[in-house]
Amino acid sequence: MVTRRAANDSLRMLLSTADWTYEALARNVNALGAENGMRLCYDRTSVAHWLAGSVPRPRTRELIAEAFTRRLRRPVALTELGMGDSAPDVLNDVPYGGAIAERNERKTHAVACLAALCGMDADPARQRLVHQSVYSVRGLDVPVWPERSKDCCSARRPAASGPTGPEDVEGLRAAVDFFHRAGDFGGRHARSALVSYLHDDVVPRLHAEGHESTHRRLLTEAARLVHVLARMYVDDVKNGAAQQYHRAALLLAAEASDRTTYAVVLRSMSTHALDLGHRRMALRLSEAAVGTAPADAPHEVRAALLSQLALTQATVGDRCRATASLATAERHQHQVPAPGTTGHDARAFRSSWASLAFWKGRTLAALGDRAAAIAALRLSVEYCPATAYLSRALAHAEIARLLLGGGRLDESCAACHRFLDDHLHLRSGRADRILAELRGSLRVHAAHPPVRALLRRADRAVERPR
Repeated sequence: MVTRRAANDSLRMLLSTADWTYEALARNVNALGAENGMRLCYDRTSVAHWLAGSVPRPRTRELIAEAFTRRLRRPVALTELGMGDSAPDVLNDVPYGGAIAERNERKTHAVACLAALCGMDADPARQRLVHQSVYSVRGLDVPVWPERSKDCCSARRPAASGPTGPEDVEGLRAAVDFFHRAGDFGGRHARSALVSYLHDDVVPRLHAEGHESTHRRLLTEAARLVHVLARMYVDDVKNGAAQQYHRAALLLAAEASDRTTYAVVLRSMSTHALDLGHRRMALRLSEAAVGTAPADAPHEVRAALLSQLALTQATVGDRCRATASLATAERHQHQVPAPGTTGHDARAFRSSWASLAFWKGRTLAALGDRAAAIAALRLSVEYCPATAYLSRALAHAEIARLLLGGGRLDESCAACHRFLDDHLHLRSGRADRILAELRGSLRVHAAHPPVRALLRRADRAVERPR
């Protein structure tokens, strides 16, 4: 006997509520696939099969749910799709933001989240659950800073190893610096080592007994390490994984009562959201970052938060506020202690100035001032430390795009060659994507000899083993 599949009335109802055609659903699922690093080719026939009872693969179901979530502006669970039972979303079981403050076991909750996430990521059989997770607008709800409760402070942690001390904090701080510098070579460089380090070394330390102040300092350094890992995933265009680690970093910073680190992570989330085209949410995240940072936050942190706020304001057309935020960011940057003073080295000093100039360039470009934007981006390149290959490559790419848009073809080619100089050192999905975009933009000018030579070099760069 032939078993007929039941028609999917739940999906049909969602389509009707969303006022979408079959083509519209397919188009949005394909677009979300591209956002998450997948090349999909669904069409109205695919949707017709789903409505007839066909069940697509699990990741496609996540994309369908996310598409309806964005369209209907409410969370749409996988169970609402009428496509059968779905596995629990282990990456989204842990609340954050204000909800954490109500839990007495908050201290172990954040560590449990990190342990589960790193445990999957370190396991070759399960890491696809992390790497293929879908970037979700539900994860962009602006978190409210959770005040630390006295009950949470007194909660006892289960001992998983020996007691911790100041030397453990110093070890983690050194690891933050090491992996941060590793990120200069792209998001794929040393990333698996960082995942293993978090799983095998950091999580056990966070479970160990120790003085309350020491534990909070360990949480802060762990949050910074996880933030570095999130940025690595952003650079590798694994957007769902990056979002999960951003969220874990927020949890840890909240546990540590570290408003500065919490604000820095919110800024990074804003940058990520903006790069994916979520302009309004990026603005709200950057506003939350500036509002969360304490009054005594370092000037370089204030400058970074305000420069991102300026960019998000510019992208939504708020010229006056963007200009004011940028000016305030520059005032803070001018107050950053010079190299040689306590706690400030030359590399960090140059990096903070390079970062400000880069965001200033992007902001000015968004405001339509191409010449000033190019000048700021060139200043960013000058400030970049010698081994800051990724930062310098991104600046050269922005310069090349602006020059090409202004009709300055030969100068754009020169900037592209400098981008390729740095690309040689990178293992970066973002840089590879930029290279593909630049090649596509330049092919229409292939008759021009300098462009032809550049394209030949770009082709070799694409073919080089990564």
